[in-house]
Amino acid sequence: MIPVVVVTGFLGSGKTTLLNRLLERRPRARADEPPKFAFIVNEFGDVGIDAELLPAGMTQQVELSGGCICCALDEDLEKTITGLVDSAPDLELIIVETTGLAEPLPIAWTLGRQPLADKVRLAAVVTVVDACEHERHRELAQSVDPQVEYADILVVSKLDLLPQDEVPASLARALRERNDVAPMVAGEPNDVADLLWRSLADPAIGSPRSAEAPDAATALEHGDHHHDDAGHGHDHGQLRGADAHGFRSVALPIEATLDFEELESQLEELPPAYVRIKGVALVVDASTGSTEPRTIAFHRVGARVSAEPLGREVPGRIVALGPDVTREALAACIEAAALR
Repeated sequence: MIPVVVVTGFLGSGKTTLLNRLLERRPRARADEPPKFAFIVNEFGDVGIDAELLPAGMTQQVELSGGCICCALDEDLEKTITGLVDSAPDLELIIVETTGLAEPLPIAWTLGRQPLADKVRLAAVVTVVDACEHERHRELAQSVDPQVEYADILVVSKLDLLPQDEVPASLARALRERNDVAPMVAGEPNDVADLLWRSLADPAIGSPRSAEAPDAATALEHGDHHHDDAGHGHDHGQLRGADAHGFRSVALPIEATLDFEELESQLEELPPAYVRIKGVALVVDASTGSTEPRTIAFHRVGARVSAEPLGREVPGRIVALGPDVTREALAACIEAAALR
C-alpha cells in the first residue's frame, strides 16, 4: 500500500512554499535517482497555478481544478489516485496539496474507502499554520479549525515575519486547545522540510539491539515541561530549528500476538515526542470480522496510526524515532496489547 500525505492549510499559509522545500530536499539513494512519488495539486477555481510554481521531474504530476477536493472532487480524486497507482506501481509516496478551503476529514474518508483502501493508506495530514494571520483566518472560513483539529503534524510558517522569530505563546495555546497530540514544527523552511522527510520515512526495523542510539545532533531537552512567568515553555511536541534533527532511535522485539485495536489505542496515547513509529507484528484485528492472526506492518506518523497487511511472516519488532522516546513506553504499549 502506498502512503498518502495530505498537505493542507488556509489560503496563503505557505503550503506551496513548504512543498517546494520538500521537493528540493527530498532524500535520494543516488544523485541521479528519479523521484518515486506523485504530487496532486488541487486549486479552488477554474484555473490552477500552484503546479506551475513547482519544479518539474516528478514521477507524475496531476492538477485537479474546478472545486474543493473534499467534496466536488471526491470522485476525481479517487480516479486520479487509482490511475497513478495502476500506471506507476513502484510509487513510494503520493502527496496531495488541498485547496486552502478544504477540510481534511472528508479526504480521509475518501482514502479509507474502496477502491482506494486496498491501494493506499493515509500516512499523515500536515497542516500549515500562518503564525501572523491564523486568528484572522479563523474568522474568515470554517475550514480553518478542522484543518488544525485533524492534523497529524502542525507546521507553523512565517516566523521570520515576527519580531522574536518564534511561535507566540498565545498561538501555541490556541493550537493546543484544538489539537494536543500533533507535533508542532517550526523553524527555517529547510529545517522543517528535513524534519518532515525524516518523520515520513520508514525507519529501519532491523536488529532491536541497536536500540537507543542517539543522533549526533543534540536531542531536545527531556523531563517535565517548563513554563516561565511570561507563559513561554518548552513543549515536547514543539520541534524547532537544529533541535528538530535531535532524534533518538529506540527498538525492541515483539514476541506476542497482539490485539491490533488495543495496540492502535496505545500508540495513539503516546506523546508528540514519538514523531515516527514503525513495526511489524502478528495481530488479531476484530474490526476485520476475523479472529485469525495475520502479519501486518503498522505505522504512526505524528498522531496518526495506520497499518497494512504483509502477506508473509516476519519476526515482530517495533522502532520509534523522536526527541524523547524510551524502550519502557514502547514495551508498555506492547504489553497492554498482548493476547493471553
